[in-house]
Amino acid sequence: MRALAPWALVMTAVPWLAYGAPQAHAPSELVGVWRGTSTCTDRVAAPACRDEVVIYEFAVGEKPGTVHWKADKVVDGKREPMGESDLAYDGGEACWRSEFANARVRVVWCLVAADDHLTGKAWLLPGKEVVRKVELRKQ
Repeated sequence: MRALAPWALVMTAVPWLAYGAPQAHAPSELVGVWRGTSTCTDRVAAPACRDEVVIYEFAVGEKPGTVHWKADKVVDGKREPMGESDLAYDGGEACWRSEFANARVRVVWCLVAADDHLTGKAWLLPGKEVVRKVELRKQ
């Protein structure tokens, strides 16, 4: 029987070392300006939904580990504000998460950044119907 090299024993004992350390999600992965599309996915649950071209600006939030999100849509070539929110990384959902509520609706946003590509979705509470998907590129 062949003996294992010392590094092989470490990789076996601590499997995540074989793939690199777990990824930390710092606000810097979102900070910047992103442009793309926001598409409706369930017009039964959200009948007023409209597909949009969007521009999202992210900045470091006031609380540690948070990101401030400013969302605009593009209408007739001009930016129109849709709202602002703060996001924090949610390890359970594996995304940057924000919850928005007003008198009519309660929505959760979940965004995932990978290099210069941002994807995400929004779902309604309490039923978790996914009503919107987004896909953006960093500018």
